Amino acid sequence: MDPRHLLQLSAILECGSISKASQVLHLTQPTLTHNMQALESRAGGQLFERSRFGVRSTALGEVLAREGRAIARSVRDAEEACARHRGGFRNTIRLGTGPLVGAALVPGLVAGLAAVAPGRAFSVQSDRPHLLVDQLVDGRHELVIAPSWLDKPPAGIERFLLVHDTVGVFCGQAHPLARTGVLAAGGDVDWLGMGTASPFDAPVRDMLREAGVEARHTEVTVMGDAHMVLEILSKGRHLSVLPRYPLGFLAPFYGLVELALPVAVVPPPRDIYLWCRSALLEDASMVLVKDFILAHASGRS
Repeated sequence: MDPRHLLQLSAILECGSISKASQVLHLTQPTLTHNMQALESRAGGQLFERSRFGVRSTALGEVLAREGRAIARSVRDAEEACARHRGGFRNTIRLGTGPLVGAALVPGLVAGLAAVAPGRAFSVQSDRPHLLVDQLVDGRHELVIAPSWLDKPPAGIERFLLVHDTVGVFCGQAHPLARTGVLAAGGDVDWLGMGTASPFDAPVRDMLREAGVEARHTEVTVMGDAHMVLEILSKGRHLSVLPRYPLGFLAPFYGLVELALPVAVVPPPRDIYLWCRSALLEDASMVLVKDFILAHASGRS
């Protein structure tokens, strides 16, 4: 099976037609059609269906297109590695971080990391925690700062407790509940969600239910952007369930307050970890970086 054909299939399904994909791929339509016929012959089934609205993937086509997208990601990663090499960034340490904890920790880490690892460059990517861990497994990061939802890390991955954390309910100072400082039981509340950190996963629903608050669906959900969710929250219309550790640093800058629960309820934990690939711990310089990040977070607890 030709990997180029898988790439081409993913492009066809993304573009919605062979003609558009041929322009993106700089191939003629007959060539692209011939390649898809060869791929269908090799795969043993139809990959997509044509209609006047474009093409629609079959189940088999979607499976193979997913592999094509994975190949495309690998090619982009290789191009990025080449770009780093041409630019002199051969010793780049790639750090992935959840949006909120990254906004709280990374600015303070920058100067210290430069001292701990002289001659090393750092790149930082903010994303949703489960995606970051997947990217770490795929070799796209050296280190990841993110909460854990797993009983144990994936094979070949180590994790170290950064800080113990829990979640709380936050709002802007203009919100009516900010005057009382207490989350009112019952009532109609507009919730703002942030990926998996906010309502309504099962532990958060249980916490709100015990507090007598109905966990309605979120009105707005923001994925992967701390500034956006905190700015929206500061306007005073919404409530949000967010991790307390990063909010301890960020809330004063956005005029946010934490609301007490109306009854004594133990909030669910949201411990934050430093993740890395096990093989990297054989590098003494990476161990220094790991230890510095852990010490920095502990010092800010």
